[in-house]
Amino acid sequence: MHDPIRDEQGGPLVEESLLLGIAVVTVSIVIAVILQATGWAQDVVAGLFQILEDSWSSFTSLFP
Repeated sequence: MHDPIRDEQGGPLVEESLLLGIAVVTVSIVIAVILQATGWAQDVVAGLFQILEDSWSSFTSLFP
């Protein structure tokens, strides 16, 4: 007799939905890593611009 509880065969719909779920999770992780890396890079660039601006203002303050 066919027992649905012990049936270990998954249909193609189950397989496709599992693969799609894994792909969505993977893409989400990659996007999160990219956004975090670019956010870090933007912080570094903003810090460099702030240093340049501070040094320029202190340089121009030397000349009355």
